[in-house]
Amino acid sequence: MTSYQIAFALGVALVLTSLPAPTLPCSIPNWRPMSFPEQVVAAEIAIHARVADKLNGSYGYFPSAYRGVLQVYCVFKGGPLSANLTVDEMGQLTSCHHTKVDIGEDYILLLKRSGDTFVPDEVNYLSVAFPADQDHFNLLNRTCGLSNYTAPASTDPAFQPRCPGDRALGGTTTDCLGNSAGSERGSLGLWAAFSVLFFFVKPLCA
Repeated sequence: MTSYQIAFALGVALVLTSLPAPTLPCSIPNWRPMSFPEQVVAAEIAIHARVADKLNGSYGYFPSAYRGVLQVYCVFKGGPLSANLTVDEMGQLTSCHHTKVDIGEDYILLLKRSGDTFVPDEVNYLSVAFPADQDHFNLLNRTCGLSNYTAPASTDPAFQPRCPGDRALGGTTTDCLGNSAGSERGSLGLWAAFSVLFFFVKPLCA
């Protein structure tokens, strides 16, 4: 092999290793759609935030996957939280994990704690970055279990939280939305646990 061929092979290998991870079709047995309120109820944390920046995250493949730097305006559930939050594993990780955001845009985001960090809580294997518009705020005001909104903690005297004030149709009313989400997520969790157990037990029985 000539030096030219070696250099060419090394160049191709470098290009291939820099490409994003291959994305396979997402297939979840017994998957069903979940409404926005159902996803909020199933999630650990729900916030209103603006994306301030994107950084290279622990998953790699930046900029397809990234860490989002957030300015939090309101915590709908899962508080107290800081006004400045960093969320790992955002962007296009796989076809089943793809919460994408844009810098400078406001979102209602569903998150969960993963050790010492925060990651998207993709309760239905879909993006959990929703537009921070009046329609979604109205749905939040009728979502089950959201009895109190809390302002994020900030040491900046100029910081202004933006929690909606109307909680007249809050989570204690009989017509609240999203009440079936907890049992649905529990069923998906049991299916996932059974699949992992079957994967390890099958070779032992062969």
